[in-house]
Amino acid sequence: MVKSQSHKSQSHKLKLVMCGLLLVTLFGCSPTYPKEKFAESIVKLCKREYKLDVKAANMGKTVAIYVPLQELWDMTFSLTKQAGEEINDVILSVSRVALSTDANCDFYVVIAHDVRIPEIEIVIIKYVDDVKRFMLNDISRGEFAKRMLVDKRINPQAKKEHAIKEVFEKMGLDKKWQDSVMNDFFRSQPTALGDIGYWNGRFYIKDISLPEYLAEQIATRVRIDFFDDKNLSEMLTIKDSKGAYLSKENKRYFQIQILAEPKSFAQASADVMTSTVFRKSLEVVVQVLHGYHYDSYDYIELVDEASARSLNVTKEDAEKFRKKKLTFDNILSQT
Repeated sequence: MVKSQSHKSQSHKLKLVMCGLLLVTLFGCSPTYPKEKFAESIVKLCKREYKLDVKAANMGKTVAIYVPLQELWDMTFSLTKQAGEEINDVILSVSRVALSTDANCDFYVVIAHDVRIPEIEIVIIKYVDDVKRFMLNDISRGEFAKRMLVDKRINPQAKKEHAIKEVFEKMGLDKKWQDSVMNDFFRSQPTALGDIGYWNGRFYIKDISLPEYLAEQIATRVRIDFFDDKNLSEMLTIKDSKGAYLSKENKRYFQIQILAEPKSFAQASADVMTSTVFRKSLEVVVQVLHGYHYDSYDYIELVDEASARSLNVTKEDAEKFRKKKLTFDNILSQT
């Protein structure tokens, strides 16, 4: 969850509540929150339990919750203590509803922004099955925290609309037509996780799939693992990493693009740098996919953007690498 001083107590509270809901489910009782009122139940629970006014909307197996807050950011653009607690309250409410409903919900998205600066948002995405596994102690607290996606960013739709309005002004387009053109051509639902948000009274959400969620999670964890590894962090900096689940020639694959820079010109050669980036990234990929028991792919493509080199690893070799039955040097020698 979002870090705050009450993180541990919130997590303990969540576990107690969720375990109770899971027990109720196991005994086959009717759902506390029927699917017909799924989104409405989240809104009502947030209002009743925490006096928070939120909005909720479904798209497929994904539910999104919008949370307007009065003081989301402090002067350093970090979450305020109060905002962290309020966002955690919303996450707790969504989890309670998601684990005690007959609605088919795989993911939930919490979108929050400061009403003073609506152009900047924080988006949190969680996989409902991860919540269940955490409640049952099937994954650790640390692993659970790594599995959620948290992104602080400029609202994509706001950025788009501001740019388009500038074009409208230059074109001299009559204001009465501007909104009509914007609705017809520039206000569509997103195709990527990075475009999810809430702007001007409208949700911009998509039905999230597990593989695209895993791809994004892998990219995030690559950055975290490089930073946490003292030796690697002294050697290089990950400037960016991107993940995607793609298909080509009837083959499905995870593509992980990494942009790394050496800490100094005295660092190792380009070949060693690329090999280091690929080795560590592959370790992260196989760890994540194994943790989710996900094998609906044919290969993994690692791309080092700095050198424009790529490495393809088959699913079979990736599994052998994870089990230490195949070394990374063996993989390189096959290319």
